[in-house]
Amino acid sequence: MRGKLVPAVMISFGLLAAACGGGGTTRADEPAAGQSTVASTTTVTPTTAAPQTSEPPTTAVETTTTTIDDNPLGALRVPDEFATIQGAVDAAEPGDLILISPGVYNEAVIVETDNVVIRGLDRNEVILDGEFDESRPNGFTVFSNGVAIENLTTRNYVNNGIFFTGSYDDDIILTGYRASYITAHNNGDYGVYAFNATEGLIDNVYGSGHPDSAVYVGQCQPCNVIVSNILAENNALGYSGTNSGGNLWVINSEWRNNRVGIVPNTLNSEELSPQRGANFAGNYVHDNGNEATPRKNSDWDLAFGVGIVVAGGNDNLIARNLVTGNANVGIAVSFFPDGETLWSAGMNQVRDNVVTGNPTDLVLLASQADGNCFADNEFETSAPSNIESVAGCDGETGEYLDNYAIPDPSDLGTVDYTEVPPPGPQPNMADADTAPPRPAVDMMPNLTIEDISVPEM
Repeated sequence: MRGKLVPAVMISFGLLAAACGGGGTTRADEPAAGQSTVASTTTVTPTTAAPQTSEPPTTAVETTTTTIDDNPLGALRVPDEFATIQGAVDAAEPGDLILISPGVYNEAVIVETDNVVIRGLDRNEVILDGEFDESRPNGFTVFSNGVAIENLTTRNYVNNGIFFTGSYDDDIILTGYRASYITAHNNGDYGVYAFNATEGLIDNVYGSGHPDSAVYVGQCQPCNVIVSNILAENNALGYSGTNSGGNLWVINSEWRNNRVGIVPNTLNSEELSPQRGANFAGNYVHDNGNEATPRKNSDWDLAFGVGIVVAGGNDNLIARNLVTGNANVGIAVSFFPDGETLWSAGMNQVRDNVVTGNPTDLVLLASQADGNCFADNEFETSAPSNIESVAGCDGETGEYLDNYAIPDPSDLGTVDYTEVPPPGPQPNMADADTAPPRPAVDMMPNLTIEDISVPEM
């Protein structure tokens, strides 16, 4: 425990008494020589003796030592004790808390200790800045289990703001991760990136200015991950999830002004294909189709202006979302071409959503035999126009009367990710200086769709 000692002072109380003497003597004059001595009476005034005084006993106060604990959490402090975040991380042991004071830290931090919690004292003023330096690719790269990063900003990294991964090149799986109250902006790929990692929580994250996505969960099955309370804007994609699913919930978040809003997808570039078994619910997905955004891959311009698109995925539930004002489509379920592979979409359910104010609210670009279904949605337009009849969730199918023509994406604009305007201040974590550390262990609640409602307009 680190603290400051304030010694108590030994205080003695005494009474200083002065002994006061009073009076004198009167004596007869001596006779002169040769004179007769005449007897006389001599009056003598008795001497008054000084009174006897005794010093009162000393009153002593017992010496004590008082400790003022300015570090009740036992945290490793940056920069008070460690000049760099990496220095504190290297010194940390499992279960430790690292507290970072406001400042700009030009670091690329690598975490290789389990169950460490790394926390900024102010989300908007504790800033990791990569300065677009190739030698600092990620703000944080986390290889260990149970690590939590919270209440800080990562910006200007050529790859990712925060990267959780067991290993990118083999089958080592990270178990347990959390990113909370994070601002990630103007990074060259993703804001918060989880790959080959399970048992995760990504919550209260703001992401903007990414040429891929603000939040990415990839290559996990089952993932056992919750993504919630996200605000993603001005990215190529708000959420992207390649080959990820299995108790994966993307919920209660806002995805706006991106090129595309939410994109679960299947790709050959990652293992565990096809993408399957994710839930997207309680999201407010609006006004996507923003050309003043960066993009890394022009292939995704095929989905430009779509709120939610399942691209070659399977067995996903899209329910209780509010999807409005997107440039082309509200919700789409579609095949997806990846090189020589054409990934079909199958067994996806789109139900109980409010999808209005989009040029086409609901779209199905998949075979009727693939088991995709639409039911109980509030919508105005669809392709095929009778979508809940020909692809209903009651098991009945019918003949398509028409279909959807994908707009030509060749003339779409884009901007460099380094030039997207930075965000304003974002909400801080409560009690960042006093809250006990909470490693990323045993976080998953038992969610059901009944726990989630459609956002209000």
